Amino acid sequence: MEKIRKHLAFWVSLCWLAGQIYIAFVPVQGMVIKPLHVGFALLLVFLLKPFIKEKPLLSAFVDAVCFLTTFAFMAHIVLNSVRIVERIPFVDDLFYFDKFFALALVILLMEAGRRYLGWSMTIIAVIFMLYSFFGRSLPGILSHQGVDLISFVENQVMTTGGIFSSPIAASAETIFYFMFLGAFLAASPAGILFVSIAKYATRNSIGGPGKASILASGLFGMISGSAAANVASVGVITYPMMKKGGFKPVFSAALLATAGTGGQLIPPVMGASAFIMADMIGISYFKIILCATLPALLYVGSLLWEVHLEASKQEIKPEEIDAKEHLAVIKGYLHLMLPIVALVALIATGRSLMYSALASTVVLILLCQIKKDTRLSLKEIVDMGVDGTKASVIVALPCALAGIVIGEVVFTGLGLRFSAVIASFSANSLLLALLLSTVMIIIMGMGMPTSAAYIMSAVLLAPAMQNLGVEAIVAHMFIFYFANMSMITPPVAIASYTAAGIAETGLWETGIEAVRLAIILFLIPFIFVYNPALLGLGSIPAIAWVFFTCVMGIMGLGIGVIGYWKGDMGWPMRTLFIVAALLLIVPETISDIAGLAILFALIFVQLKRSRAAVQSGS
Repeated sequence: MEKIRKHLAFWVSLCWLAGQIYIAFVPVQGMVIKPLHVGFALLLVFLLKPFIKEKPLLSAFVDAVCFLTTFAFMAHIVLNSVRIVERIPFVDDLFYFDKFFALALVILLMEAGRRYLGWSMTIIAVIFMLYSFFGRSLPGILSHQGVDLISFVENQVMTTGGIFSSPIAASAETIFYFMFLGAFLAASPAGILFVSIAKYATRNSIGGPGKASILASGLFGMISGSAAANVASVGVITYPMMKKGGFKPVFSAALLATAGTGGQLIPPVMGASAFIMADMIGISYFKIILCATLPALLYVGSLLWEVHLEASKQEIKPEEIDAKEHLAVIKGYLHLMLPIVALVALIATGRSLMYSALASTVVLILLCQIKKDTRLSLKEIVDMGVDGTKASVIVALPCALAGIVIGEVVFTGLGLRFSAVIASFSANSLLLALLLSTVMIIIMGMGMPTSAAYIMSAVLLAPAMQNLGVEAIVAHMFIFYFANMSMITPPVAIASYTAAGIAETGLWETGIEAVRLAIILFLIPFIFVYNPALLGLGSIPAIAWVFFTCVMGIMGLGIGVIGYWKGDMGWPMRTLFIVAALLLIVPETISDIAGLAILFALIFVQLKRSRAAVQSGS
């Protein structure tokens, strides 16, 4: 039975791969691509994850029913594609089989989520579905008119507002191809090249593999404009390095997610959202680049500092490597860097991420054939493609479940009611308005690409923030930052899910750890709202001072978060470091002076403890 499952999984993966390659060159309607994408992911789940592993006969029966039902759903989509694409949602009647397969898909997704992702994501999706059906019974702002079963089915499966909304579109049209490229980069000799470059560049650095991951994610992420795609492509290469180096899996996965997300915040190319921002505000893109520079340096610096502290805490020493050996490897495989150059060039010239990733994979395969020691056989090429396709399930499945959440948030009007709350509850309190806006941006950005989350939030929230005296570019940068943060913030965090899939860690623990590591990113937007000098808006002395105090604050915050500097420290000491950091980050001169005084005093105390520990040990 196990052998049959593996053979079927191989052929299903191959068919899925062929279909994805086909749609990269032939236009196909989204309402056909996305259901088939979800269908293939479900087929693989029911083949690779038995219902109950200890009961093979029962599992074979249940899995066969699930497999055949999924296959029938996919056939239904293909046979009725014209009608499904052309029908007018909520106007044209649903056929009997439309309703049957829609309900079946929701149930199959719940079961697949339970098997592949655990209970957390499935329970969240169920809660939002229950909210749709029974929300009319809730008090106050949470109350809505209620959703009947037919409307639920229509919204979730027969439109692009539910399961087949932005997250699954990103999975089908972008992330899949980067998982595909990543599988080839990791399994081909190109993987050896990247490891050698990273090791050589960080050979004398504490926590070198983690730092290399941050830099690689930043460089690639600012071009790709997709946090999940960034995590998928860079993560498959750098995660094994971090694991081998001694970093814990959850920390490594969280670092992949936070570094991959931060790539879109780094000039000169900041993904599609920055171009949209320039158009919405009516300013030059160059000004946005200038405004984003200092916050980006702070963010990257904070991650590098946290990795350094974590590596020191775990006593991860710099790797002793043979520099000449790695240089020889780099020279021998240097031609395999060209696919990355091609990828960057294609994206920079405006080609789609789908096409760019696929074309770069083809370039990599062709370049591997040049030298005998890098040559790939047809079987190796096929196996790499199948492995990349199987790996895509861990992204496609949470994206589909996230669509259920998004669909109900929008359909019940929960998102819009949050906007009304901000207007009525904030009154003249800017801080309260910012806090409420933060919550709303993250909720509205759940599972959505950054550009979509930014546009929705900017339209709804930017005017309210500007009415409270916040300059337009500052308000939009605030929204842009938290639109990025929604990619790593549970309960729906696509970048964290992608990293968790690579590292095989829990979704929730990875998301929570990612938020902990990216704590400075939660604070930076508040800093530049109250002190726009951090965006380069103001005098040079003011800009220099706010940057200096933020750097010092990041040092203290990193020590408090990691709990280590020149030795382990307990929560009282960690708390004091965090307090000092927050005082430095608050844009007031008195708080800055107090924060510096406390921070230097704590550093002196910790140095004294460290020296005493060394002397007692010797």
